[in-house]
Amino acid sequence: MKVQIQNHTIEFTKENSEWAIKNHPPLTLFPQGNQTILLQTTNQTIQVRCIGVDRSAKTVTLLYNNQKYTAKITEPMDELLKSMGLENALVPKIAEVKAPMPGLVLDVLVSVGQTVEMGEKILVLEAMKMENAIKSPTAGTIASIHVSKGQAVDKNFVLIRFE
Repeated sequence: MKVQIQNHTIEFTKENSEWAIKNHPPLTLFPQGNQTILLQTTNQTIQVRCIGVDRSAKTVTLLYNNQKYTAKITEPMDELLKSMGLENALVPKIAEVKAPMPGLVLDVLVSVGQTVEMGEKILVLEAMKMENAIKSPTAGTIASIHVSKGQAVDKNFVLIRFE
């Protein structure tokens, strides 16, 4: 397993059910509860706290010395797929966003041709007197928008299509 944090890549190997850093001076990992790990080298002990995990993006947000760091995790299967040119083979392709419930479109926050990231707000839908931010389920480019501000929609109505 490889972990990329800032401009550094660290490769871990699993030996006797314990993780070790490959080609690195001895390092011992001591779990301290659910979120904290002590890293002990020959010279120092470092405390690192995990404050977030995004399994779909394969990232971990760490807190060290009151600073946040995001680490990207690459597993052997990821390396194999990348070497074969199939790095996006396991990413689900989502072509459209449908209304999760009947409601009134309060605002359309994107335009045709715009590139959006997964989780970015793309539309605001009012249902049962509550505003609901509809977020993009995938990263991609908006191909078409099938609603306009003030339009009433039924459940499963196609709101936006991706390229």
